[in-house]
Amino acid sequence: MTMLIVTLLSVIGGAICCFAGYRIFRVALSFIGACLGAYLGMLLYGWLSGMDIPFMHMEYSEIITVAVCAIALGALSFGLYMKALVAVVTIICGWYFFSDVNSAGIRLPWSSPLITLAVSLLFGLVIGFAVYYLQEWAIKIFTAFIGAKIIASVLVPFLTALITEHQGNFVISLLSNEISSNTQIAIGAAAVLLLTGAGIAVQMSKHD
Repeated sequence: MTMLIVTLLSVIGGAICCFAGYRIFRVALSFIGACLGAYLGMLLYGWLSGMDIPFMHMEYSEIITVAVCAIALGALSFGLYMKALVAVVTIICGWYFFSDVNSAGIRLPWSSPLITLAVSLLFGLVIGFAVYYLQEWAIKIFTAFIGAKIIASVLVPFLTALITEHQGNFVISLLSNEISSNTQIAIGAAAVLLLTGAGIAVQMSKHD
């Protein structure tokens, strides 16, 4: 149930972010923060559920944990807005860079995951400052891309399941960056590129 709710909200919010991110950027930034919070909430629940904490074994403990984390980060992003912009963009872009490099099996000049993480955060920081200083163009491109990534992260696993007829928890595997096949990588990349292009085109065509 928790995953279904997160999936539906991700598709709706991702579409709004992708195609109208600049016009409602504060809301879009809050949604991105909430998505980050929801993912962190799932990781937190997975970690705490293995401990002897009574609350973590109650019926609705997972959805409560995810909801609290999502609301907290979403509200923080909305409240701080421009102050949170660089931090949120850095974390999101850095995380996607780090996860994409790992899932695609790209060979890097170094073997340490800590160096990869540092490079990913540096990459995210560059994007964060670009969005902060360049404003309109950078925001449109950023929101279109992040919205596309969010939509693809929840829809591609189901599409892959239909194409390959494989069974399993594809959403969790994708969000955890345990991508199981080249087919899923190819479908994911194509979906992100197409949605990003469509999102940029729609946002660029709208004038206030």
